Formats: sequence, structure tokens, C-alpha cells
Amino acid sequence: MGQDVQAEPTLSWRTAWVSIFCFWAFYFLIVTLRSVIIEGSADQLPMLVQRAVVSLVSAAVTVLLCVAIRRTSGVTLLRSIVTAGLLAVPAAFIYATVNYAMFEHHLLTRVAALATETALQPLAPTSPPKEEYPAIDEIVGTAVNGYFYFATWATLYLLLEHGLRMRMLERRTAALAAAAQSAELRALRYQVNPHFLFNTFNALSALVMRGRHEDAERMIGNLSDFFRTSLSGDPTADVPLSEEIHLQRLYLEIERVRFPERLAIEIDLPDALRSARVPGMILQPLVENAVKHGVARSRAQVALRIVARTEGTQLRLCVHDNGDGAHEMVRTGTGLGLRNVSERLAARYGNRASMQAGSLPDGGYAVELLLPLERDDD
Repeated sequence: MGQDVQAEPTLSWRTAWVSIFCFWAFYFLIVTLRSVIIEGSADQLPMLVQRAVVSLVSAAVTVLLCVAIRRTSGVTLLRSIVTAGLLAVPAAFIYATVNYAMFEHHLLTRVAALATETALQPLAPTSPPKEEYPAIDEIVGTAVNGYFYFATWATLYLLLEHGLRMRMLERRTAALAAAAQSAELRALRYQVNPHFLFNTFNALSALVMRGRHEDAERMIGNLSDFFRTSLSGDPTADVPLSEEIHLQRLYLEIERVRFPERLAIEIDLPDALRSARVPGMILQPLVENAVKHGVARSRAQVALRIVARTEGTQLRLCVHDNGDGAHEMVRTGTGLGLRNVSERLAARYGNRASMQAGSLPDGGYAVELLLPLERDDD
């Protein structure tokens, strides 16, 4: 079976017709104005009729030229230009021949004379005799100007068509970029879940091995709620900050079963920021790192804090713990968790978001995210 190929965008026939009409109407007006300025307004009516015939014939020839150009629309711009340049030559000679017949050979005047049965009478000169040139010389000389006219219209048409293609290409590029960004966000988001699941199952296995069956059941219940909530939405979509914090509470309740004496949870979320939009599970790797490297490695109680603040038009999210700080080397931004968050921020916001991580002066470790402040009602 053959594959469907999307046709190259071309200007509509309506646009082509309008461009042809406007071009030759402009030609008619400009040449008439020039004739009035140079020769005066006397006896302009016969010339208007002759000029109208030249313009109409030229417009008809331009239609044929347009048909030929449109047949090359699916190829390359260079081929269209070459086609237009070559076909403008015969078009220019047709224009020159008609112009010669109308103005130099006095075709309309002779036709009128035949109609009144005075064709045998010599035509009275309407202007002083001028030096005669061979017809071919007159036609070739006029064809040079005619070539300029047809080449100008073809250039205008090709520019309009090229502009249309560029607009379509920009739309396709934007759509492909959005699709690539969505795919990257999905891959990065799904990267979080196996990592978290691996650590949780290890903890669950340890509880079962130690005979802490009630704690294991509570952890399984919290784990079920966590995944039901985290997997129910689009992995590339933003979520309210309140929902993201709720997910982290579920996760920390799972970890509290492992560390009932060592883990203290502090969450500072102002009501005004509950509706702020953030990438789903953006805090998960940070909270998980704080538990793994701060709480699990410390013998004393460790306070794990999640804080949300505004800074002008940006949202600052901070996850830090007051562990002993001995885990700093493992959390310098080269691990999977921090790298995942950094890449997700870059994919979602570009250079409008940033992440900073490092040890605290009084001990512990902190990771801060700075991202655009967007709300549900924006």
C-alpha cells in the first residue's frame, strides 16, 4: 500500500485571479496616465480601447503562465523560477505582437474601415510621418518590456506562494516541536515512577522480612493511593500545586512507615499558591532524594520541609532537609533524580526556569526550583 503524501500548499485560484487582474489593471492605468501626460487628453478614446485589448490578451496569457507555474508547485522554488523565466519569453512576444497590431498596424482602425466599406481608401495619418522600422524590430523591442511585465508578475506570484509555504512550514515545525516536547516530557515523567517503585518495594520487602505486617499493609495502601492519583492524569500536563503537594504527602506517609522516629514532615503552602500550575511529580525526585540521602543516613530526627513562595512573576519551590550533610557528594546534580528534574524544567519552560542545589550552612541540603508562576485562572 502506498503512503499518503501531503501536497505542497499553493495559492488559491481566487488569489491567482485577483493578482492577475490587479496587475494588468495597474498596467492599464499607468500606461494611460503616461499617454495623457505625454500626448494630452485629445483622441484618447481609441487608444483606451486598443490598450484594453492589449491588457485583456496579456491577462489571458498570464493565466496560461499561472497554470504552468502551478504545475511545478510541488517541486522546487528554483524549478518554478526557471519555468516562469522561460515561459515569460513567448508570453512577451504574444504581448508585443498584439501591441504592434493595435498601435503600429492600426488593426482596430482597419477593421472599422472594413465595416464601413472604406477599406480601399488610404488611412489619413493621425500624426506626422515617422521613420518606418521592420515589424520584427518593433515586436522584439516591445517584447523586452513585455518580458519585464510577465517576469514581474511571476515574481510576485512566486513570492506570495513562497510566503504561504513558509507560514505552513512554521506551523508544521511548531507542531513537531510540541510533539517532540510532549514525547520528551512523557519519557522523563515515566522515568520517575520505576525509580520510586524500586525503592518502595525494597522498603516493603524489608518490613515483611522484619515481621512488621501492619506497617507493610499501611504502606501498600498508601502506595496504592499514590499511584492511583499520580497515574490518573496526562503525564505531560501541569497540575495544581496543591495536588502535587498531596502526592508528596502520600509518598512521605509511605516513608514514615520506614522511619517513624526519624522523619518529621513540614509543608509550607500559602493558600494563594494552591492553584499555581506545576509539572506533575516535579517534586517527587527531590523529596525522594531528601529521604534517601538525608533521613535514611541520619540517626537523629530529620525535618524535611517543602516550601512554596512567590518572587514577582515566578514561583519558588524549595525542598530541604537538616540531615548531617554527609550526602552532599551524592546530590551534586549528577544523579538521576536531579538530572530528571532539570531536564523536565528545560523541556517545559526552556530558559524561563532554573534549579539550584547545594548544602546549607547549618547542615543539611536544599534544592530550589524557580519557574514561571501560572495559575488555573490565568
